[in-house]
Amino acid sequence: MKKSIFLHCLRFTALIAVSIFLITVNTGCGRTPGSDKPRGEITITITNGGTPIPEGQVDLANEETGEGGGGPLDEAGTATIEMVAVGNYTVTINPPPQEPIAPGMEQPAPQKKDDSRIPPKVRKIKTSPLTVEVKSGTNEFTFDLKEIQ
Repeated sequence: MKKSIFLHCLRFTALIAVSIFLITVNTGCGRTPGSDKPRGEITITITNGGTPIPEGQVDLANEETGEGGGGPLDEAGTATIEMVAVGNYTVTINPPPQEPIAPGMEQPAPQKKDDSRIPPKVRKIKTSPLTVEVKSGTNEFTFDLKEIQ
């Protein structure tokens, strides 16, 4: 009889220990860091002299918080970036990457994409004069790069 009570207590203790462990693990994995911060969605349109820049990458960087985001430009010169933490950001714009060339004996000359419409100044965080303040909800910004040349 004593052995039966001992085994019952041992099982009950093991069940409690496993339950506490699972609750602890589940609580630690239940949230994404920074998910409690207010966030917004941004639409940024990039033009040069009023003409949309149809290719490239728009990136945001907040050097104080380390927050950021980015997205590709579409044919209309627009990039949409979702779930950006509220705050002030420096905007950089970079031309699209060059197409990779497959290894082989005879390779065509690389087709360099025209990136002259994106001034070098806006390609680096330290030199870009473009800034945005992201607020909760929807945010829309337009930059004409002709004014920056």
